Amino acid sequence: MSSFLDNSGDIILDAVLTDVGRQRLARADGSFRIYAFSFGDDEINYKLYDATQSTARKDLNILRTPVLEAFTDSSVSVKYKLLTLSGQNNSLFLPVARLNTKTANSNFPGFPYAASADNPSGNGNQFVVLVNQNTVNKYVQNSSLTATTRTIPTGFINGVSSLTAASSLLVVDQGLDTNQLSYTTFLTNDLVEDSYLIQIDDRLGKIASPDGRQAVESFIDSNNIATYVLTNPVYYGEIPGGPGANLGDSPIAGPRGPRFTFSVFSSLNIASSDFLFDQFGQEVSNYFPTQAGSGSRTAKVIDSIVRVRGNKTGVSLDIPVRFTRAVE
Repeated sequence: MSSFLDNSGDIILDAVLTDVGRQRLARADGSFRIYAFSFGDDEINYKLYDATQSTARKDLNILRTPVLEAFTDSSVSVKYKLLTLSGQNNSLFLPVARLNTKTANSNFPGFPYAASADNPSGNGNQFVVLVNQNTVNKYVQNSSLTATTRTIPTGFINGVSSLTAASSLLVVDQGLDTNQLSYTTFLTNDLVEDSYLIQIDDRLGKIASPDGRQAVESFIDSNNIATYVLTNPVYYGEIPGGPGANLGDSPIAGPRGPRFTFSVFSSLNIASSDFLFDQFGQEVSNYFPTQAGSGSRTAKVIDSIVRVRGNKTGVSLDIPVRFTRAVE
C-alpha cells in the first residue's frame, strides 16, 4: 500500500522503477538503460495558492501538501505530467484533450456515446464494444427489426476484429480550451501532440488503427495493462480549426491541433469465453432488442477504461468502454 512522504523539512526525491523497468533490469544482460523519465504533480492543488498572503506565505499551503510515495504501477503513476515548453515562456494556457462526441452530421464529426435506451444499466457516457459475431447478430440479424434499423446502434463498436472496429472511430480533439484565443488560429508546435500513449486491459481489448489494422503494443505490465505508443500519421487527421473553422466544429473552444482517432476491438479471451465476464462483470437482462422467436436478450458486460495520454504534452483522458457479450 502506498503512503505519504514527510516533506516538512528537506526536499525529497523518491524515485522507483515501474514494473516493466524492473523486469528489464532483471534481465541482467547489460541492455537496461534509463533514457527518459517523467515528473508529475498529481498531489498538488494549485487553488491553495493564496495571493492575499505575504510573499513568503503565498504558496505555504501548497508546500505543506503531503507527497505520495512513488508508485511502481505505471497505470496509476504520474497521471498529470509536467510539461516543458521550449522557447515558449509566455504561454497563458496549457493544451487539453477532449473526447469529440458530436454527431456525424457536423462538419468534423465525432463518435457519440451509446444512448441509455440502447445500453441498459449503462451510465449514459459509455461506448459499447460488441465482442463477437453472435453479439453483433443480435442487431444485424434480428428479424423483428425493419431492414433500415437492422444495424448496431450509435455509440456501439463492432469489435469482432480490427477491421470491423475501424468503421467506428473514437475521436480525440486537442487544443487550448479557452475563448480568449481564437479557434481560427493554429496551435504552436510545442503544444501539438503527435505521440499518444493508450493504456487498455489486454485481457479485454486491443487497439485498432483507422485503416483497420491491429496496433502493436509497446509492452504489457504485470497487471495486464497494455501500453501502445502511437506515432504513425494514420492516427492523426485533419485540424478542426484555423481560418474558416466554426465554433461548433470541436469541443475545444480555442486553437486546435490534429485530431487523434482509433478504435477498440475485443480480445480472444472475452470473444470466446464467459470466464472474465463472470469474474469482473455483470449480467444484464433485456439488454438486446426484442427477438423474433426464442433468442435470448440477456448480455454479460464488463465496464472498463481506456486511458489516453499525450507523450509530449502530458494531456490525459479516460474513456469509458463497456465490453458486451450475448449469453449463448
